[in-house]
Amino acid sequence: ERNVKINLSTGCRDIVHEVDPDTGLPTRVKGIEVGPKNEFKEYDVVIAALDVPGIKKVLPDSFRKFDFFDKIYNLDTVPIATVQVRFDGWVTELNDDARMMDISGDQSDGKGAGIDNLLYSVDTEFSCFADLALTSPGDYYKEGEGSLIQAVFDERATSRSNEQLVADCIEQLNKVFPSSRKLNCTWSSVVKLNQSLYREKVGQDKFRPKQATPIPNFFLAGSYTYQDYLDSMEGATRSGLMVADEVIARADGPTGLKKMAEQQQPVVA
Repeated sequence: ERNVKINLSTGCRDIVHEVDPDTGLPTRVKGIEVGPKNEFKEYDVVIAALDVPGIKKVLPDSFRKFDFFDKIYNLDTVPIATVQVRFDGWVTELNDDARMMDISGDQSDGKGAGIDNLLYSVDTEFSCFADLALTSPGDYYKEGEGSLIQAVFDERATSRSNEQLVADCIEQLNKVFPSSRKLNCTWSSVVKLNQSLYREKVGQDKFRPKQATPIPNFFLAGSYTYQDYLDSMEGATRSGLMVADEVIARADGPTGLKKMAEQQQPVVA
């Protein structure tokens, strides 16, 4: 509807850019080389929407001559394990046992029982979790099934087997929601990522870049960039909104992105 084209299986191989002959500093991004044949795609503006490992891999060496980009390489990442467990009832329903056990009929569109929100706990290994069947029923609710809890474990979990992680997740959910002991797990999944979120520790914020960069037509997005949410899907979304504002703010004017693009067009005699 908005004339967007999504190219699949065309990973970025290189960011093609111009360099100041005197300083060696990048001055403008011309486009990107993509796919197995390094096909060149020319663009007026390029936004690199990536995670920490991705942006470290794709940035050309010359970009690191800017302290803005070089600081990104000080960001470390942590391994995580994402555990999903589905139940034959509603785990976060605390007040009504009959409602907790009721999975009859169509309970889509958030009609299921329990807490429809992102949840945090200090009593579990997973600091944040949610019942996806309630928060995102269009994608995760299944008729005749109850809660689909998604919990994110930190690096302490990576050495344990998937089976043990599922058992630990259920045990800790039962501790936070005692009534859920009456429910049975009907399905589970574990996904481990060796490089995931950036490591949140004292002094890291000074390494996180803003969305606008020293190269006027090159921008960054991703939850690691500086925004007012934690490193998460919500943070990534927030960074996307912020980078859109930055592009729009720089579009017009005598030195804006539109003018810059026009100056690159060949002159027709």
